[in-house]
Amino acid sequence: MELTRLLKENCIVVGLRPGGKREIVEELIDVLVAAGRVADKEALLDATMEREAKGSTGLERGVAVPHCKTDAVRELTCSMGISREGLDFAAADGRPSHVFFFLAAPNGMTGPHVKALAAIARLSRSDDFLRRLRFAPAPADALRVITEEETRAD
Repeated sequence: MELTRLLKENCIVVGLRPGGKREIVEELIDVLVAAGRVADKEALLDATMEREAKGSTGLERGVAVPHCKTDAVRELTCSMGISREGLDFAAADGRPSHVFFFLAAPNGMTGPHVKALAAIARLSRSDDFLRRLRFAPAPADALRVITEEETRAD
């Protein structure tokens, strides 16, 4: 699965506001609400925080992938946020997270959700990709970095 099929420019935040996990997730959800992709914002936020309570989705190398399954969305949806300075998301390596991919899928949707997570993991193996993404000056630039990396991976 190509991430660019899910992620659109209007769902990318460059310069996430400082805050805790809940505030970061809420900002990532807000762009999805503005894009008309969320049926119930509070249910989506609650489902994401419930998932996060089971174990942090802050991975290594500055990447976090908060995600959940809930009927607060009608289809698999994705947003992304970037923090150049880094934010504490209880990452596995104890370091700040800079790139946040948010995924939400309806209950019962497993295959596409797992494929999207795998696509994020595959892209995130490249230090160069993560550096270019971290320093993308605008959402269009971040999307271009992802498109270039997906094209190179094919």
